[in-house]
Amino acid sequence: MEEQVWEAFLALDEAFARGDVEAVSAGFVSDDDLTLWRSAEAEHAVGPDELRRFTEWMSRQPGSFSIAYAEHRVHIEGDVAWVNAEGTGTWDDGEGTVKQMPHRVTAVFRLVHGRWLCHTRNGSQPRVVKFSEGADRRA
Repeated sequence: MEEQVWEAFLALDEAFARGDVEAVSAGFVSDDDLTLWRSAEAEHAVGPDELRRFTEWMSRQPGSFSIAYAEHRVHIEGDVAWVNAEGTGTWDDGEGTVKQMPHRVTAVFRLVHGRWLCHTRNGSQPRVVKFSEGADRRA
């Protein structure tokens, strides 16, 4: 079941990357409080109508953005699941400039009529901060 959630997560990523408005909309629940938050101030949507407008706007932007995930976790509780993933985002402006940056995503899914649909998605590029040697908090 965790693999199904991860596949739904990746399918939504691919739909965003293609600018596929219908596939993005179909990958989310139809709840009025569905929520999408991303790094830029303009990158947010609450509810199906705002999500559609955001995806239409995003699909008209030049360039492309993709994410290569280095790790992810999926947790399921009944008909709700959440994904935490991190990796490297690649922004190509379509005019020769390519930038890579760390990227993190947390998403909440709900099982609706046999399909895992996204309710809440928060993606961001964390700021890279240098700490003193040996300051790895995960060690």
